[in-house]
Amino acid sequence: MSVKLLTPISHLFNIKKDMLDIIGLSDELEARERTCDLNVDNTTHYHIDFDLNIGLTDNQIKFLEKYVKPNEKIQTLTFQAARDCEEVEKKDNKYFPKSKPLDLKTQVENTKKSINKIRDIVGNFRKIGIENNNFYNTGAYMICTSAEYILESCEKANLNLLFDYAHAMVTCINSKTNFEAYSNKLLENITCNQFHLCEPSFFYDEFGVHAVDSHNLPSPLSTNSALDLMKKYNVDFLTIEYYRDSENLIKYLNYLKGLI
Repeated sequence: MSVKLLTPISHLFNIKKDMLDIIGLSDELEARERTCDLNVDNTTHYHIDFDLNIGLTDNQIKFLEKYVKPNEKIQTLTFQAARDCEEVEKKDNKYFPKSKPLDLKTQVENTKKSINKIRDIVGNFRKIGIENNNFYNTGAYMICTSAEYILESCEKANLNLLFDYAHAMVTCINSKTNFEAYSNKLLENITCNQFHLCEPSFFYDEFGVHAVDSHNLPSPLSTNSALDLMKKYNVDFLTIEYYRDSENLIKYLNYLKGLI
């Protein structure tokens, strides 16, 4: 198994020594919107939080034209579908509907239109993928986090899968879905080149267990389980989404190097 560590360019790169240590433990780097002005060598991927199923705004189109189109070293772009509604309000880092959720057919059609527009802007030579996202029981996540939406969108828009392990855990725990069935349904039917990995938080009440995407350092169990899935489905890139401090990220990347 040959896994490459693909590290996000985060605010941790603002301290030069930390940036150099993190780069030294990474095979390649993934650009992000918040750090779009940081031009770092060996940046080959771009993960962008645009909701393909809602449609692109004028500002999002301008972002692609300014930061992605001219940068030909970016070979892979990945996007998301994080909400079912055009209008939402955010409370406790969760979306709540302020407009009617879009149905499955509309979300898939919007995704196709978004991808066509993106390819018109950035060209056809780059791989494009979509990330599975978190389900929370607020009324704003039912369709976009479903395997049906992801499978149909990837087929009709010719997309790869960015499998976010923590998002899958959150979705399956909160929707009382079997994790193995959900993950295998996606990974068996869609080409996947990249995993995102971090650790959710878990809470208990009279209704059972709930999960929140907290971006904690991955546990040993999650680490080994994710690596096993990557091996099973021949996934090349692993991205650790931990942003709280450089010291613990560097320690974990060293630990991970020893495993892969």
